[in-house]
Amino acid sequence: MKNRNLIGLLFLALAAFSCQKPVEYPIEPHIAYEGFTYLFNADSTFSGEGIVSFSYTDGDGDLGLDDSDTLPPFGFRDAHYYNMEVDYLKCVNGEFVVTPLLSPHVPTSPTDTVLWDTITFNARFHRLRDSDDPKAISGMMDYRLVVKNPFSPNDTIKFEIRIVDRALHESNTIQTDAIITNPTW
Repeated sequence: MKNRNLIGLLFLALAAFSCQKPVEYPIEPHIAYEGFTYLFNADSTFSGEGIVSFSYTDGDGDLGLDDSDTLPPFGFRDAHYYNMEVDYLKCVNGEFVVTPLLSPHVPTSPTDTVLWDTITFNARFHRLRDSDDPKAISGMMDYRLVVKNPFSPNDTIKFEIRIVDRALHESNTIQTDAIITNPTW
């Protein structure tokens, strides 16, 4: 009788675990801000960089690009060349506003009169799945970026981030906490 009860319990346990539904998410990516970490040098001085961490979900798992994804709409001059779009926000009079960062331009010819280049924090991240079969995915992503601005060393900034999948579905936009560009501890 004991063996019969044990077998019955095992059968019920197997039946319960085999009936789990697969995880489902909307086909549009969704991201959630998880935190920001300052990076330090070996001598404990601030490196000028940090890591933004966020979680993601995507219902069909088509996040990321291959290095060979260079034709429209993912070509270098196309709107979706980058699949992670990042805006730099600077605190101005107590409000955070999108601010382009400029760097001195290096002339490429004698007739080149451009003085400044715009710095971008946008990025391309690689495919998160090898298969093209639709399958829901979730996980964490860490994005390392420079936060120290030599032209404005004592700013308070934030970043806004959104991602785009291969079907061009855009995620929601997340915003980091306030970040001090030149922390002193």
